[in-house]
Formats: sequence, structure tokens, C-alpha cells
Amino acid sequence: MPSGAFIDHRQHDVGSGGLYKTPTLLNADFNAPYFHDGRYETYAQVVAHFDRTFDIGLSVRDQDDLVAYLTAIGDGQQPYERDGVIPRLKEIMDFASVLGAAIPARDTEIIDLVANTVGGELRELTENFPTRKDTNVSGGSEERNLARALLKDLVLCLRRIDLAATAGRFDDAATEYANFRKLTISSVPVALQNAEPWSLFNPAIHDAHYAALRQMLEAANSAGH
Repeated sequence: MPSGAFIDHRQHDVGSGGLYKTPTLLNADFNAPYFHDGRYETYAQVVAHFDRTFDIGLSVRDQDDLVAYLTAIGDGQQPYERDGVIPRLKEIMDFASVLGAAIPARDTEIIDLVANTVGGELRELTENFPTRKDTNVSGGSEERNLARALLKDLVLCLRRIDLAATAGRFDDAATEYANFRKLTISSVPVALQNAEPWSLFNPAIHDAHYAALRQMLEAANSAGH
């Protein structure tokens, strides 16, 4: 829905195995390649994938209309600034701030929802910092490892908050949330900024990473045939 910034904060079956979070459609014109593994270069390829995979039966006109719609929404905001790790972290932390009210209110349902949703967002952010095994990235291994480790610490902290609240230990949940906030204000932003030059937020590394994924996918498809 437009009022929800064209994002539903949910995961969906996209027909390639597993569930994947839908990104916002805003600015999507500037974020190719598309799909979780970067296999598609255009909206038309994405629309054709869903039509084929789920046997939707779209006409050529239907597919063209969908592409036109995606293009219109994707150009909704001009990318005066490229996506960066700190804006991404701030967006996640804005949602996590709901815990500041949910824990004192002892609202276990909201605590569980936020902990799981934010945990998923943080795990996804972690994957923007390639491991040492990624041969497309040279340098910054210590910075990348520290960024990944701190993000994983945040995920574990959220897990402890959720478990404490579920067990009725709201004082413990509040203490863990204070630790979570401290990390997100101090060490985490510094570590992420230090690692950003060797992350997928770097356009050159982003392109090399997805080019390698496409090559692997093409090789796998060729072997399957």
C-alpha cells in the first residue's frame, strides 16, 4: 500500500526455495539487479518469472501494465544519496524502539513481533558484509568480521529480550534492551561504518558479488540440463 511506503515487512515464497522479505518498491528503478540472488536485470524478467512459476496466466498487456506500475513507483524518489549502512541501521532501530514501550507495558505479543522482525532485518544486514570466503572482496577482513559479530550480538540480545519477556522476567528484558540500545548507539555504528568500504553498500563490490551469483546460477542451470 502507498501509505505503508510500498513495503509489507513480511516474507514470501518467491518460487526459488525458501522465504524472502519483500523490499520496498520505492527507488527500485535504481537498485537492479533484482531478486534475492540478483538473477534478473529488468522488471519484465521478474514479472515473467512470477507468471511462469505460479502459473498466473498474465496476458502480454497485463505484464506490460505491471512493468509500467513498478517503473512508476520505482522512480518515486530520486536517489540523491546512495543507500548506506547507517541509514539502513537507523531504519531498523526506529522499528526496534517500539520495545521501549512494549517492555514496560508487558506486551509479550508486540515484544515477540518486534524481536523476530528486527532480528530478521539485522541478519539480512549482516549478509551485506561478506565473509572471508567471498573471493570477490579483498581487504577489510577484520572490519567485516567485527561488523558481522556485533550484528549477531544484537540478534542474540533480541532473542534474550523475547525469552525473558515470555518467561515473565520483564526486568531482565528491560536490562537486555538497555544493553541493546547501548550497542546500537556506540560500537555498532562505528564498526559498520569502518566496514562499509568492503560491504555490498560499495557499488563495485555489490556488482561483483551479484555478477558472481549469476555466474553460479547459470552454471548450476547448465549442469542441470
